[in-house]
Amino acid sequence: MSRALSYVAPAAKAWGASYVASPKAGPLLDMSQGVPGSAPAEPVLASLLKVAGTHDAAKYGPILGEPALRSALAEELRHKYGVGAQQLSDADVGITTGCNMAFLVLLMLLCPPGESSVLLPLPSYFNHAMSLSLQQVEPAYIPCSPKDGFTPSLPAARAILETARDSGSKVKPRAIVLVTPNNPTGAIYSPSLLEEWYALAREFDVPLVLDETYRDFAGAQPHTLFERPEWRETLITLGSFSKGYRIPGHRLGCITAAPELLAHIATICDCMQICPPRAPQLALIDLLPSLREDLDEAAAALRKRLQIFEEVVNSVPGWKLISSGGFYAYVEFPEEFLSAQEQLGVKEGEKVGSEDVGRALALEAGVLTLPGCFFMPDLEDKVWGSIKGGDEMKRDRWIRFAVANIDDESVKALGPRLQRLNELLGVK
Repeated sequence: MSRALSYVAPAAKAWGASYVASPKAGPLLDMSQGVPGSAPAEPVLASLLKVAGTHDAAKYGPILGEPALRSALAEELRHKYGVGAQQLSDADVGITTGCNMAFLVLLMLLCPPGESSVLLPLPSYFNHAMSLSLQQVEPAYIPCSPKDGFTPSLPAARAILETARDSGSKVKPRAIVLVTPNNPTGAIYSPSLLEEWYALAREFDVPLVLDETYRDFAGAQPHTLFERPEWRETLITLGSFSKGYRIPGHRLGCITAAPELLAHIATICDCMQICPPRAPQLALIDLLPSLREDLDEAAAALRKRLQIFEEVVNSVPGWKLISSGGFYAYVEFPEEFLSAQEQLGVKEGEKVGSEDVGRALALEAGVLTLPGCFFMPDLEDKVWGSIKGGDEMKRDRWIRFAVANIDDESVKALGPRLQRLNELLGVK
């Protein structure tokens, strides 16, 4: 079982609380959670204030969201992906209570418990892994090599699909799931790479599910798959209002898929959410086109911050940015740390890993992050035997930094904190 399924959030939060109780290097820099650091745009706040106290906002609504919001979102998607109404219609879009809900109900539809596997990139978003566990769905991990900027291996995915096809096992692959921009690595998959994944999915007749929670930070046109006339036969995309519109507490997500599939999704949602939260839906209906500039400015500011982050991290001996994008950066820590067992409190003969470094980074330098091991199965888990190319992942040399919830000056302050840890662990 992944250690993320059991104690990822409590462990990291405990490190932060311990540091705050006895700070050693200045205020805590909390770079652990991918949340927006600034308030929603003023028109959004004003609209929320206006509608939240109305009778309409307190009523039940349509299962897959307000028709007017579905229509408005479809128009925003057409604008982003450069397609017309025939290629992406209002009927192709549904609203859910957050993107995690969209993923969970999709699993419930596509994956019979005990008879299903889902291809996931490794490192993987731990909420995806937890959702698979809840539904008794096996993860089929696709290794993402740091040498390739943590992009998933197409040959490894093909091997998984071929083996499943030829084995006769009752456990069958039900979907390929990709996250771009990625959580946790920040890697952004190019349109041409996504075309290859789409072709692979069609070849093996499995859905390609793109979790595009961070698509507002991926560039002008994240992919060209909606231009394909047959996309509804293969492609399903998930999205979120939490990141771009900065309203994570209001829990709005979306799913874009064939109307026939959405009809089945609606049946499941009727048993779980009844309807998505109405107040944020009503607040956003008339605002989406006017918020494009705000989205662009937020994305540009985050790109700038990631550039600053790269310069700061790479200037500290031994630290190296491997991939970044969206809200995240994945960083390799110094190789010398592997021999710092005594300083890190690691028992003699045991291996130093990302959890040991993440703990020390929080307790000694006041930088709260999430270790890379939180996004992988436990290193002793037997599942590693089935992950071709997984040995490189088991090096466990990476830390995830979230950069959206801090400002540029805080990023610049990171350098001395990393240098402090270097000095404590004997890196010059």
